[in-house]
Amino acid sequence: MERFILNFDTEKIPEEKTETIVVGSGLAGISTALQLTNLGVNPLIISKKPLNQSNSFLAQGGIAAAIGKDDDTDLHFLDTLKAGKGLCIDRNVRILVEEGVERVVDLITYGVPFDRDSKGNIKLTREAAHSKNRVLHVKDQTGKEIGKTLWNTLKEKKVKIENEYFLEEILTDENRFVGVIVGNSKTLKVIWAKSIVIATGGYSPIYLRNTSAYKISGDAISIAFRAGCTLKDMEFVQFHPTAISILDEPAYLISEAVRGEGAFLIDENGERFIDELSPRDEVARAIFNKEMEGHRVFLDISPLLKKNINFQERFPTIYNLLKHYKLENETKIPVSPAAHYSIGGIESQANGKTNVEGLFAVGEASCTGVHGANRLASNSLLECIVFGFKTAYSVYTYNMHNNLKNHLKFKNSIENKSFHMDSKTRKELLFKIKKLMWENVGLIRNEETLNYGLKEVESIENYLNKYQNNKYLKELAILSKAVIKSALKRKESRGVHYRSDFPNEREEFKKHSKIEKNFKIKLEVK
Repeated sequence: MERFILNFDTEKIPEEKTETIVVGSGLAGISTALQLTNLGVNPLIISKKPLNQSNSFLAQGGIAAAIGKDDDTDLHFLDTLKAGKGLCIDRNVRILVEEGVERVVDLITYGVPFDRDSKGNIKLTREAAHSKNRVLHVKDQTGKEIGKTLWNTLKEKKVKIENEYFLEEILTDENRFVGVIVGNSKTLKVIWAKSIVIATGGYSPIYLRNTSAYKISGDAISIAFRAGCTLKDMEFVQFHPTAISILDEPAYLISEAVRGEGAFLIDENGERFIDELSPRDEVARAIFNKEMEGHRVFLDISPLLKKNINFQERFPTIYNLLKHYKLENETKIPVSPAAHYSIGGIESQANGKTNVEGLFAVGEASCTGVHGANRLASNSLLECIVFGFKTAYSVYTYNMHNNLKNHLKFKNSIENKSFHMDSKTRKELLFKIKKLMWENVGLIRNEETLNYGLKEVESIENYLNKYQNNKYLKELAILSKAVIKSALKRKESRGVHYRSDFPNEREEFKKHSKIEKNFKIKLEVK
């Protein structure tokens, strides 16, 4: 569906009122919405996609929590900090790992069918950079099963859902949220509310090769930025080491849990070249460097078969993917890195609060500092349920002390013009942005590639402003510029941000990057 920046006048658009809006129907959004209903708040859920399409619903590997008899939240805390390369915000990581145990127990009691052994005990596997087996899973469909269980619980509460609506604008009055403009293929409307929760996922689809769900783009992050939200750590984009690598085919994920069960990474000569359970950034760069040397990389699953692991039963999603490509009888799967997770996002506290009153952010759209410079595997689903739960309480208390503002007038500042963009032009510009980001702001960056990428993105932005006023592409250009400017500011390598011209960590950059509305960038200690 094409979308355009349109002139709007809130007095001329159909309107409705509600107490709280949750934008996004992935695990972060439904976790927040479910707890809001438990608190007596009936939120309105806005989703631009079918309810089973989100990054969290595609999550294969699992959800990490220190529930094993030989595990401890202190160990999970330390593993998370180690992976985060000195940039984790400790107090938020403590909340994540300690309340994470409680929220995972909630999932068990809700009926999420986590895999169990013959004695009925929950199976725990290990993924990269974890010191213990602490990843709960439902085969390789963990996100889908958690999401389905919570959705079924939420539907019983008759929550109102506006499906296939796009967030167009966030309306504020003196840095306080008051409403939104949303639209579908037929109409726009304004929704007035006390509060809003942005739970729309990350911005990794600005890269050509990515593992993200259909239609997810990160544009809501750009909209929040234009509404006054601070963006944080945008340079940190995690590239998953193992996405299937077939010419002209999407980069479908091959879960890290496959390596956790014993699979090896090898080149075309059968040589191993990296500890498969090293942090993701190290594994992804090792594969990328192999490719730059002219090698191909494969995930060798024969060790699983030697351990009598039934691959089809343990990893049905991946098996069906391999079957689709007629690789189900192969033991060596061609893999290559792909943009997978946005560590940066809307700056928020553990309770979802942002610098705009009444505007909350949770999940991958947010940046709470729990992942530092490199996310520990399987902490993302945990973040969704832990901070979704806490955000619900924060929204509840905010609503207690704020009234719904009525009859405000808003007009946008866009000149009274809109241009038709044919699908061919849109597709070409979208491809150009994604290709620019992949080639110049990818796994390995430097001053030259970043400056070139910035110049080209700004050129695209100027073209859109002058000739092709396409809202979706403009939001992606803003996001791309935020990532590039943040990467230029960080003159070091740390975690997933690797600069060949500054290949080492530098103590003076042990800070978080923050971007304010006017694109002013600053570095602040955590």
